[in-house]
Amino acid sequence: VFFNVPSEVLKQRLLRATRQYSGSTPFSTPHTEDYGVSYDPHLPEWSQLCPEQIRLRDGDDINNVTVISSVLGQSVALDHYNAKADRMLEEFTQLNQEMEGTGKFTMPRKKLFQLVAENNIVMTDAITKLGLLERSDAAWKYQKYGKIWEDMRNEFELEDRFERLGLKLDLMQSNVKYFLEILQNRKSDTLEWIIILLILGEIILSLYDIYDRTKEKMNTEDKEGSGEDIDLRRDIATTAFPGQSKASSNA
Repeated sequence: VFFNVPSEVLKQRLLRATRQYSGSTPFSTPHTEDYGVSYDPHLPEWSQLCPEQIRLRDGDDINNVTVISSVLGQSVALDHYNAKADRMLEEFTQLNQEMEGTGKFTMPRKKLFQLVAENNIVMTDAITKLGLLERSDAAWKYQKYGKIWEDMRNEFELEDRFERLGLKLDLMQSNVKYFLEILQNRKSDTLEWIIILLILGEIILSLYDIYDRTKEKMNTEDKEGSGEDIDLRRDIATTAFPGQSKASSNA
């Protein structure tokens, strides 16, 4: 947050800060908020909220600057997180439209998990890092700074915007839960098919084993049957020609 900084110096400072970051950062898609602050030592109240500006009795009070800076920073940060939520909602909207047209879920598992993590990070950062639900120290201790804090929050509609952000994140969580169930069902179907194939393979092996044993038993019975036929023929020949057998023995 900058106070009474010329535009050229402001650009230089922002450019210097941008060089310290890379990738997807708040500086890649900058969000700005301008708000007027004026000083009037004859102001009957400590502060007075006016359209597009706030008037202060004491312009050198650092607590005034701290409270106003915190609210402005939270407002800009909310714009940033709302933009991220809108982008994620757009991705889910496109995915739902594709599913409506094709009936197929095409988002990679990794991409879905990244959206889940980003959704959780946005909500966590909005509550913990921004302190949207907490007053500043000066606003807690002194009523005059608390009035500035409340007037500024109402002016920038921080609570309403935070509620809208929460609704967007809740909607995305519902979408995420639905798509995760699809992935889980798909995984369950795959496991069921694997189990079915394993059972089928076991049945085929069992049938082959039964067939092999049956074939081996039939071959054994065929061999035994052939031996009995030979012995039977020999007995028949001996019975039919007993003289020849004796003559052969005498000879």
